[in-house]
Amino acid sequence: MARREDLRPKQAESIDALRDGLVAGHNRQLLVGPTGFGKTTCAAHLLRLAYEKGSRSAFVVDRTSLVDQASATLDRYGIPHGVIQANHWRRMVTEPIQVCSAQTLERRGIHGDWKLMILDEAHCVRQGLVKWMQRHDAVRIVGLTATPFTAGLSDLYSNVVNVTTTNEEIASGYLVPLRMYAARAIDMTGAKVVAGEWAESEIEKRGTEIVGDVVSEWVTQTQKHFGGPAKTLVFSATVAHGDELVRQFQAAGYNFIQISYKDGSDEDRRAIIEEFRKPNSSIHGLISCEALTKGFDVPDVLVGVACRPYRKSFSSHIQQLGRVMRAAPGKTFGLWLDHCGNALRFLEDQTALFAHGVQALDEGELDRKTRKEPDEGEKAAMKCHACGFVLPGGVRACPACGAERARRQSTIDAIPGRMFELDGSPAVDATPAYLRDRTAVWAQLTGMGLDRKKGDVDAARKWATGQYKSLYGEWPGLPFNPDMGVPPSDAVRRKVMQQVIAFAKAREAQRAPA
Repeated sequence: MARREDLRPKQAESIDALRDGLVAGHNRQLLVGPTGFGKTTCAAHLLRLAYEKGSRSAFVVDRTSLVDQASATLDRYGIPHGVIQANHWRRMVTEPIQVCSAQTLERRGIHGDWKLMILDEAHCVRQGLVKWMQRHDAVRIVGLTATPFTAGLSDLYSNVVNVTTTNEEIASGYLVPLRMYAARAIDMTGAKVVAGEWAESEIEKRGTEIVGDVVSEWVTQTQKHFGGPAKTLVFSATVAHGDELVRQFQAAGYNFIQISYKDGSDEDRRAIIEEFRKPNSSIHGLISCEALTKGFDVPDVLVGVACRPYRKSFSSHIQQLGRVMRAAPGKTFGLWLDHCGNALRFLEDQTALFAHGVQALDEGELDRKTRKEPDEGEKAAMKCHACGFVLPGGVRACPACGAERARRQSTIDAIPGRMFELDGSPAVDATPAYLRDRTAVWAQLTGMGLDRKKGDVDAARKWATGQYKSLYGEWPGLPFNPDMGVPPSDAVRRKVMQQVIAFAKAREAQRAPA
């Protein structure tokens, strides 16, 4: 029943951290972990503890398609429960544990003397649940998410627990790495923008123009990496775009099916998904524009195909990647084919998140800011010119095909201020653009220092000086003038926070007993 011995070490550490948070007075806590970390397993452990105490508890999922998945997890751990969802066969109102559809709860009015409520996909903030939480301060709330980038989460939760990172989970074998290829992408130049994202009508029209490339690239890459068709998820631009993808995949002889609002019934969708879960499924791939982005769990999916470009929604990009990174027997990597530019557009933020995780609920800007579109030179530095493989920082030859990296040095993970020389070519300034104006950066560090040190000028000066030294490898040589402090740019703030987190982790490791 999801007992302590069933938990992996980092999952057990998460439970301990939640317990410590509760003792410290935090009734509302956010459990953050990479997709595939096992947050639902942690939830099952908490629900078992509540069940043994006789406490009524709710496990609330964000969409109806995830109700059966959550229920199956509790069944796997032998936890008795009912389900609150319209016309569900498992309606057992007397059970103290209930798996609940958030939509059904909001339609019916949220009742129940819950002692514990676990909210899956907690970054999807639902106003009905928020109002209920605000009226029930005594209920212990644990939110689960891999992407806590929604503005306002810090108003709902007072503590964040994040004990591991994506890179650590990969190194431990609990997730698999991605092999990412930047293929021919939808051209969104000059496209209309609505509410911060490209208009769906524009994405649909432009996406349809490269459907043939999506199919042919999938055939080529799956043959190259797996010897033939492999279980695939495709994230389409719109439902109509998904229909066209289905048509052309099937015309090429491959069984792809779309999951969307056009499904005949919940039973029809359930049957399709259960067939897809089978190791020898007759379905080569599922296509969806949003329904499979969050919470969908089929570990043996080997391929992800991204066809919906985002200007801001970093969380959607990360959620999609997570569908392909779950470990499964015999699976050593996930193949990612990017036809929308997201792999390059979000690469810097993705690299930082995978390395450092989330330590505080102040990351809302990651889903609010528009990413600068890489120019052709930057794209050339970020991907292999021969095969399109998205290159990690610092490599000289493509890990996929062995081709030498393009002469322009990638700025990802470069050491600011250093000059690089490649094979006798002229030195290239690898300093990211946002760090090249050192006077401007010093003013931003001044502002950050004053904010972090609550106006203590001497402490702020020491802090800002140390951060400058870490960035540039030398002391600033500039006077510290509190009147010149300005708020940092998003890029500077992220880079500095990476340094702060890395320093804190190194200091913690030094203090740990040998």
